[in-house]
Amino acid sequence: MRTSTLLLIFLTSSWISFGQHPSCDGTRYLNPVYTVDQTDGITFGNSTSFAGTNADLLLDFFEPSGDVAASRPLIILAFGGSFIGGSRDAMHAYCNYYAARGYACASIDYRLYDGPIFPLPDSVTMTDEVVKALSDMKAAIRFFKEDAATTNTYKVDPNFIIVGGISAGAIVAAHAGMLDSTDQIEPYVLPLVANNGGWRGNSSSNLEYSDDVMCVLNFSGALRSVDYIDPTDVPLFSVHDDMDDVVPYAYGYASIFGIQIISLEGSYLMHEKAQSVGLNSELITYAASNAHVSYFGNQTAADSILSRSLNFLYPQICGVGADVETLTPTIEFEMYPNPAQSSVTIELSNNQNFTLSIIDLSGRNIATTKNVSGKTVVSIAGFTPGMYLVEVLNEQAGISERKQLMIY
Repeated sequence: MRTSTLLLIFLTSSWISFGQHPSCDGTRYLNPVYTVDQTDGITFGNSTSFAGTNADLLLDFFEPSGDVAASRPLIILAFGGSFIGGSRDAMHAYCNYYAARGYACASIDYRLYDGPIFPLPDSVTMTDEVVKALSDMKAAIRFFKEDAATTNTYKVDPNFIIVGGISAGAIVAAHAGMLDSTDQIEPYVLPLVANNGGWRGNSSSNLEYSDDVMCVLNFSGALRSVDYIDPTDVPLFSVHDDMDDVVPYAYGYASIFGIQIISLEGSYLMHEKAQSVGLNSELITYAASNAHVSYFGNQTAADSILSRSLNFLYPQICGVGADVETLTPTIEFEMYPNPAQSSVTIELSNNQNFTLSIIDLSGRNIATTKNVSGKTVVSIAGFTPGMYLVEVLNEQAGISERKQLMIY
């Protein structure tokens, strides 16, 4: 595997501004100007697991120390672990990061699968786990909205609640932001939703409060189907390794212990769909990486990713428009015809040498040609019809750009 390189595929058609939050001062929400206070073990709901265990749901809360703001945007984060392991402690470092920059942040519990591991649970059982976890995240959202309307203990602005997570936690957050009763749902999912309290869930009783959110932070997550995304949904910030073998970058199967469990549509397809319906969406891809959440295993990369998430959120929090930094691809190429049947022409904008790859939507490299420059005709005869990604990579600079190619 080559060393992972940061590819910013973005960006968006337009920023959506929610109006300037009164706590914005030009520094807050961008720079680390606060120490952080942490309160652990706050009960926000109650739920029953797959195996029938009933337990309270807890969260750990992080806030800027000595903050005088009457209300703050809140980021709710969920940990990863394939829905069979993990704990809210895993998100503490990220909550500290955001709280030091002025956000309130909560790391939450959600139900994990506690049935037999061998044989591994099937796709229906794991879908049920996602529905249960989604119910729990919605309870956390309502907990803070109820508090804002009553005692205001946590000083959270109920109109500025962001959900996010890593891996399984990102799957939960993505569904919290994109899935609702108006979407077309697979028939087998509907009974699972009904058995878990319906669309609002059954993890708390305060259903008079909304569980709507403002934005999703998706760190290597996915949706069951990107068709859940429509123009009424919320902005989406995503990061993913492009050959991820745990949660698919585009289309594929989520795996537990290397065994495929359930088909999902990952960050690449989520980003494409979000842009196509006019949502604010940014995707950061780690190119030629078959690791899972590789970017948080390296401090420099993690700092870069978290900084990009701040830049994505800032215009929505503070009402800044298109003058926020916009990144554009550094490689330009034309590709025609598209759709194509027997061959496709790749025409590069300069005469540098590049590596050209054709990749299927599961992240598998189908063909690679090195030292490509100028205009190149690539044979695709014999390829299975379908959608592919064409990647042009400058290995020396560590940058790349991709486009979709339809083969018929």
